[in-house]
Amino acid sequence: MPLVGTAGHVDHGKSTLVAALTGRDPDRWAEEKERGLTIDLGFAWTDLDGVEVSFVDVPGHERFLKNMLAGIDPIDVALFVVAADEGWSAQSEEHLAVLDLLGIRPGVVALTKSDRVDGDLLELAALEIAERLEGTSLEAAEIVPVSAISGDGIDELRSALGRLIAEASPRSGPPTLWVDRSFSVAGAGTVVTGSLSGDAVRIGDELVHLPDGTTTRVRTIQSHEQDLEVVGPGRRVALGVPDLARDVADRGTVLTVAGVRATTSMILADLRPARGHEDATSGRGAFHVHMGSGDWPVQLRPIDGSTALLDFDAAIATSVGERFIVRDAGRRAVVAGGRVLHPFPPRRRRRAATTADTMRAAIDAGRDAAAQALLETLGTAPLSTLAEGSGGGTPSEAVTAAGVATTPRHIAAAAERALDAARAHQAAHPLREGIPKAELADAAGIDPVFIDHLIAGEPALEAIGSAVAADGHRPRLTVDQTAEWERVRSALTESGFGPPRASELLDDHELAHALIRRGDLVQVDEFLYLAATLDGLRTALAALPAPFTVSEAKDALGISRKHAVPLMEWCDATALTRRSGDGRVLRD
Repeated sequence: MPLVGTAGHVDHGKSTLVAALTGRDPDRWAEEKERGLTIDLGFAWTDLDGVEVSFVDVPGHERFLKNMLAGIDPIDVALFVVAADEGWSAQSEEHLAVLDLLGIRPGVVALTKSDRVDGDLLELAALEIAERLEGTSLEAAEIVPVSAISGDGIDELRSALGRLIAEASPRSGPPTLWVDRSFSVAGAGTVVTGSLSGDAVRIGDELVHLPDGTTTRVRTIQSHEQDLEVVGPGRRVALGVPDLARDVADRGTVLTVAGVRATTSMILADLRPARGHEDATSGRGAFHVHMGSGDWPVQLRPIDGSTALLDFDAAIATSVGERFIVRDAGRRAVVAGGRVLHPFPPRRRRRAATTADTMRAAIDAGRDAAAQALLETLGTAPLSTLAEGSGGGTPSEAVTAAGVATTPRHIAAAAERALDAARAHQAAHPLREGIPKAELADAAGIDPVFIDHLIAGEPALEAIGSAVAADGHRPRLTVDQTAEWERVRSALTESGFGPPRASELLDDHELAHALIRRGDLVQVDEFLYLAATLDGLRTALAALPAPFTVSEAKDALGISRKHAVPLMEWCDATALTRRSGDGRVLRD
């Protein structure tokens, strides 16, 4: 069901009107009742045309605008209040700016205290209000004269609200409850309250509390003084969440399902100035961002006339498209509204401007489109990051591997860099099979999980084990290297099982490794052996009694202990032999 919220100047009769509509006084605190002044958020509910409707009543005094902003964001229908005897006032303008900047529509205007003025003044007040509403989200709002004291116009206002509620629909999306109050109940633990939007919540659902990331199950649900098993959007809700510590469930935190909000301390956003504050965000200011039920000091770095980077002093939980209000504490005024374009933006202005263009085109196209746009700007990102940043979306045109996504365009660009890197590697190391895959991924600027996909899509590249060759490259010995290989082979043939150290035999390490990779040579510790020599090792050892010792093997092979020890360890490692007590036996 849609959620109705009041707005308007202090002492224009918002709370009195809600009480007249619902039969419930929305003011909760003794101080509010004593002073006749709403200080914090108030709540009530009633039945309108067979539909149970929640009301959020916000304070109208400028000093309590922070509290007003904490409760106004989730509303679906605005009940804008202007007193006929006072007319348009300062907070009328500011509250209208908030509704307009948050895109809240539809709405109805209650022209209250109609019993205090004559017909001519009532008509003039209505004309002024209509003029003030032009160009805002409430420009089509019906204006209903009403007196909460005499009851005149109450039925007409209820009917107007009923029509709007029938036409409006709560916001779609994951269940979201911005916490505006929390407390502890003996034996039940922490209880949080707020206005629920998005999908329904059921007892037993697992929710995540952000930005701290605590997961908790819903143990109890209460709404409109009723215990429920399930609660839908557009209602005031109290959730029992015993796994959540009371001291972290502050106003401004949010409960939702996992994977639909990003935790960040910087966002890229589109800004729209409030009426009369067109240049307020172009310079310095003591800016605060009000999002959901929270507010945070922020450094505002303009990118261009309508885009800015907002740097928070604490982590917030948000996603693409979320709306917020910017208030300048120094001016004590709402100066702009905004929408989140990117929760993981680049810090450089030029890149940020390009990123804003990409995100702006997708912001109203749905969560999947937002996820795709995020991927286009990031190049590569975990699917979980894209889901969190987009409010639960999945990119529609992505290459995925191991929970990571990238774009075909990114892979194509990386393939060009990879081909250049492979060719350069081959020129520097002609005797190697190719460049290692991990090194190639780094040179191409691509996540290693995509390297096989990249190779498969580039005909000039070929995977050879863990290496990658370009243009059909194969290691080939030069004439000089062939001659050196013949010298080494002759020396090793002569030395048999007791070769010289590798460092004494061959200075060309590239050649040595090439011959090892080719299978001509085998390295055993600090020695090189001909593969053919080691092939005869089984025959030589077979003549020994089983089990045999290192000393017996040394004597049988005619070598020193410096060769025998590493050679026997190599036999164990290659499964030619196995240990048996203090000796070894040949494996079958």
